[in-house]
Amino acid sequence: MDDIRVTLENALVEYNEVNAVMDLVLFNDAICHIARITRIGQNTAGHAMLVGVGGSGKQSLSRLAAYICAYSTVQITISATYGVSDLKSDLQAMYRKTGIRQEKLLFLFTDN
Repeated sequence: MDDIRVTLENALVEYNEVNAVMDLVLFNDAICHIARITRIGQNTAGHAMLVGVGGSGKQSLSRLAAYICAYSTVQITISATYGVSDLKSDLQAMYRKTGIRQEKLLFLFTDN
């Protein structure tokens, strides 16, 4: 557990240098969750539904796991004017990235 904690703390430092700073506390359960998300994401067509109380770190742990796997992260922003055609357009852009360009991608879809 100590070795993976050091590895994840180093990955978090690297992530924070490139992206917006995430203030994560990597306690044992968080480390286990990152390991699970990483393992699921690396499976062919891996999917996961993370369920929990808002503010518990699901998105942050997923973003860190994606960074560790060298995946880009995509999250759609829904507004009052967002419609079905916008969703189709966003999905088409993701399909182009993953299907045509063979990019690895983590799609975050929240209940908001």
